[in-house]
Amino acid sequence: MQALITWFNDPLVQSVVISPFVGAVLGILFAGLNNVPPSNAPVTVQQTIIVFKQTIVVHQNGQSSSSSNDVWAYFFGFALIVVGVTWGYSRYFDEILGYWLSGLFSCTTFILSAGIASAIRHQYSNPEWVWYIFVPVIAVGFGFYLLHLAQLGIIPNAREVAQKHSFLDFYLNALKNEHRMWLLFQIIGVFLGIVAGMAATLRSVYYLALMNQRANGALHAIWHFLARITYFSSRKEGIFLILLASGISYILLSGVAYKFWERGG
Repeated sequence: MQALITWFNDPLVQSVVISPFVGAVLGILFAGLNNVPPSNAPVTVQQTIIVFKQTIVVHQNGQSSSSSNDVWAYFFGFALIVVGVTWGYSRYFDEILGYWLSGLFSCTTFILSAGIASAIRHQYSNPEWVWYIFVPVIAVGFGFYLLHLAQLGIIPNAREVAQKHSFLDFYLNALKNEHRMWLLFQIIGVFLGIVAGMAATLRSVYYLALMNQRANGALHAIWHFLARITYFSSRKEGIFLILLASGISYILLSGVAYKFWERGG
């Protein structure tokens, strides 16, 4: 029993075996609980979007205000966050990158398994659906390369030093200025890489939800809800977010941004 628990808790097993398996099961389950679209269902993506838009009314009404008196409080809070995150990333980068790897495997497996299961059920009535359900795999796949760059960018012995110091002492005394900037660029790059992968996955979920809007089943209401909350990812702004986040993440993780900073400094 202990051997089984050890195997189950192994990060590599969770990334390569467990996460893909769960993604495949969920993809097949979600696609399987919907009936095949009726003959009068919209065929193309654009037709389905039009029908979907006709069923919802979006209300946007928000106001925001801020006081200049809070500027210093925000600045102080942001500084503490930067210090704490730098210390936390240096100490737990193995775990952070491991979770990112697991997420990439899970997202890739979910997209592929959901698409294949839907194709088997003949829910794709137009090649346009295939284009929109599988393209996010490219963006998620690029995340594996970004992860590789993040692993190459780890500062030697940073973990051991962070474990010996408190977060404030680590940032102010243990790190040199060039180390601080390198870590800041790396942390932002990892964050943007994760954002890009999530945005790409949400784009796939949106079109998968639209496809199942054409069918009646137990999960019809859930698919309708998912289509509403992931609508942004399907627009041009969503594509721009994926490209921008991926591009900046590459510039930061590859060291290009640091070289520019170094020349300027």
